[in-house]
Amino acid sequence: MKDILLEFMIIISPRNTADKIIENIKDVATFPSVLHGRGTAPNDIYSALGIGEPEKDVVICFAKMEDVEDIYQRVDAMFTNKSNKAIAMTIPVSAVGGNLTLQVLLGNTKDMV
Repeated sequence: MKDILLEFMIIISPRNTADKIIENIKDVATFPSVLHGRGTAPNDIYSALGIGEPEKDVVICFAKMEDVEDIYQRVDAMFTNKSNKAIAMTIPVSAVGGNLTLQVLLGNTKDMV
């Protein structure tokens, strides 16, 4: 079996944008979940960094390494407004609990009973 490199992806975006992100990446990402975050830095820090409001959506999901660059480009294209930005990052998944778990994380569940 060909080695499949799996990535855990985290996308932090302005509040109320998570649904749009998930809709945009659902064909290449699996198990998307949304968390609501709030930064703790003073407002002047947010202004200086150009981050905007402290309330954020945090989308977490899994993706094949070969699809990560495509996801980055899709997310980047969604946030072209200077005051409305997102940040995305990945963490390599080095091991999972067996082939069944890997197939589920990859979204290969069509033939499973």
